[in-house]
Amino acid sequence: FFHILGSVDQQRGCCEVADGKYEITLYTSCCNAAKGIYYYTTYDNHQISAVDMHKTDLDGRELARFTPVTTEQIHFMM
Repeated sequence: FFHILGSVDQQRGCCEVADGKYEITLYTSCCNAAKGIYYYTTYDNHQISAVDMHKTDLDGRELARFTPVTTEQIHFMM
């Protein structure tokens, strides 16, 4: 899914919308509605990150905020 969406990403420097300002794809996302998991990648981090929406108070009155993971992690194999 994310690989397919990557084929239409706006890369920095390709589409100038104003003097020195460029259109880019900030993030790509999808949601597994059955499990309540929101998956995303960011412009600077192509690894898939996820937020389990069931681990927050879905009936609460406060806005839930999550800091996106914007740097890639290297997972070493032993």
